[in-house]
Amino acid sequence: MRDVCARALASAAMIVALAIPASGQQSVTLTDTSQTTTLTATVSEQARVTVPAGVTFSVGNVSASTAASAASVTVDSIVLATATKQLSVSLQANAAAFTPPVVGSTTWAAGDVTWNAATWTNATGATGTLSSAAYSTVATCTADAADCSTTDLIFTLAAKSTVKRAGSHTLVVTWKFESIGS
Repeated sequence: MRDVCARALASAAMIVALAIPASGQQSVTLTDTSQTTTLTATVSEQARVTVPAGVTFSVGNVSASTAASAASVTVDSIVLATATKQLSVSLQANAAAFTPPVVGSTTWAAGDVTWNAATWTNATGATGTLSSAAYSTVATCTADAADCSTTDLIFTLAAKSTVKRAGSHTLVVTWKFESIGS
């Protein structure tokens, strides 16, 4: 008998709970098409970028400048806040100088690396000199462009006759892609 009473009370509680209208609900006569919901896609400024994983200077003569092979940079799927904004591409060295293969030996400074004003699709290239103190512009993409790219960005390492150690002298650089203008 106790089980029967407990089941009856549980059923009654369930019926009372189901009878309380939920917040945001409204009774309508069927068929009704007056109810609406707004869907919003919030899109951030964005782009997909491809930069070289590495640039190699094959130095055969430390007394002469050395150009690396042409590098490719691709920016696509560009989405900016307005049609007048542009995408700026720039570089900064992560250190003031290369790391030499032998600690304490002479190596190149970040400022010994320069680049050409490469020919870009949907962008204007800029000549530049690498710095660890600030970003230097490589290119500025055309306003409202969906993409911009180059296949002929050439980095050059200056002559440095005081370098006396063979091996890999390395320097990491950071690319910056930012929207500019209004």
